Amino acid sequence: MDKKEIAEVRRLVSPAHCRIDRIRGCYVNENKEILMEMKENFLAMEDDHAEKYLDLIKKVLTGRIGRNLFNMEFPLSEEEEGGKMRDLYALVQCDLTNDDLVHAFLEKFAACYDTSGKYLLVLVHGSYDVPARGTDRQDMEDASDYVYSFLVASVCPVKEAKDGLVYDPASMMFVDRHGDWMVQRPDLGFLYPAFNDRMPDVHGLLYYCRKEDDRHQEVSDQFLGASLPMPESHQKEIFSSIVEQTLGRSCDFESVRGVQQELREIVEAAEDDPEPVEVGKQQIRRILSDHGADDQVLEEFDTAYDEALGAGETLMAESLAPSRAIEVKAPGVKISVKGEMAPMLQTRVIDGREYLVIPVSGEIEVNGIRIVPTQKTE
Repeated sequence: MDKKEIAEVRRLVSPAHCRIDRIRGCYVNENKEILMEMKENFLAMEDDHAEKYLDLIKKVLTGRIGRNLFNMEFPLSEEEEGGKMRDLYALVQCDLTNDDLVHAFLEKFAACYDTSGKYLLVLVHGSYDVPARGTDRQDMEDASDYVYSFLVASVCPVKEAKDGLVYDPASMMFVDRHGDWMVQRPDLGFLYPAFNDRMPDVHGLLYYCRKEDDRHQEVSDQFLGASLPMPESHQKEIFSSIVEQTLGRSCDFESVRGVQQELREIVEAAEDDPEPVEVGKQQIRRILSDHGADDQVLEEFDTAYDEALGAGETLMAESLAPSRAIEVKAPGVKISVKGEMAPMLQTRVIDGREYLVIPVSGEIEVNGIRIVPTQKTE
């Protein structure tokens, strides 16, 4: 799924355009025991109550592809009878009305999910008459080619609220509150089936994790049976290692800044493209060649790349490119410079030591205190 397709599905869980019809779920304790199962007609809920659940669902359709959101495909073995994809597909087909299937799903998840605290698993079903689009790319609301029936799961930690004073309208006084258990924003979730090319794709799903370093691999591997793509942080580590090894002694400030700037330009040139921008082996090889890589080292680049990533694998340019600000680190020092200022940064060797030189104009502040400019000496 690309950014536009994710945004179209996210719109279906907003109060104004809601397509959710049924909600199931369970409350699980620290010992993986299901304390309560939930079964409600979503359309019969009071608006305020429904909107709180919609907010939990919407959050698992929010984030950046490659960092929080991951497109996953099921292996063929999981599409056969008894496979995990078939179990999910059966839930979609029954619209979450088959109590035995839903209960089995909830029990399997509770047994698999590795967490030390309580959590609420919210599972919703919805359906969407996908509007056809004309040659002008505008939706034709009176014409539909497909009905997209889908599930969204949201796994939310439940934590005890801190003690404190709250206002009690009945007594018109502030009273002590303690012992309340509050549902937090989701740590994990998924959408099934995927919505690829604006059509249901039962062979894939969209996986969400709030923390990139805690993606709950046990859920993707054991419960869903599909492998997660490489995380953004790992892509950065591999790319950094490839750049350092390939540039070698040419891996100086100017060369690295040039590589980063070219990647940023690739991302910016594709800003209107909803698909994530990927760069492959030959493109990275060319960028490194343009910024000082030795021809002899480049002869070994293909082998090093394939060993690090695998033949034919690509990296997401947005994961590798710097943000709008360039960050420079050294022991005890961390400097963040806006992108438009980056070309002004220079390195200078003074008395045998290397310095980073940052030209400044206008006022300078240190912890909010304005500094008087140093007077030039003749």
